[in-house]
Amino acid sequence: MTTTAQAKRMIPAPPSDVWETLTSRRGMKAYMLGADVETDWQVGGPIVLHGEFNGKPYEDHGQVRSFLPRRRLSYTHTSSAAPDATHLVTFELTPREGGTEVTVIQENLDGRVLPGDQKHRKDYEKTWTKMLEGLEKAIAH
Repeated sequence: MTTTAQAKRMIPAPPSDVWETLTSRRGMKAYMLGADVETDWQVGGPIVLHGEFNGKPYEDHGQVRSFLPRRRLSYTHTSSAAPDATHLVTFELTPREGGTEVTVIQENLDGRVLPGDQKHRKDYEKTWTKMLEGLEKAIAH
């Protein structure tokens, strides 16, 4: 697989608190920029994200690929704005002194570089950085 974006953030909270926010409906809405996320986190099961972006409604789809509590989760993501591009999104939690390091990695599912991925890499990374900031704020509340 080809990495198209990566972001990291040290969050001053234990992995259990980060995990709870990362996977709860309320927490996801807070850090996923207001998206409603529907999934039961069963490997092989669906994940649906829907909301509004720049005034337009969207519904993105994917499939849960891994779910290792307090350590790692991943899912595929196909955006309604770019239905020909499917990414694998992985969150990894690493306990560190003073908190949890959270890494999010976005990769092309089929291993090839998709048109626009390198061009949009900075935008993807900026968005994931913003989402990780949102994750930290959601934990603090």
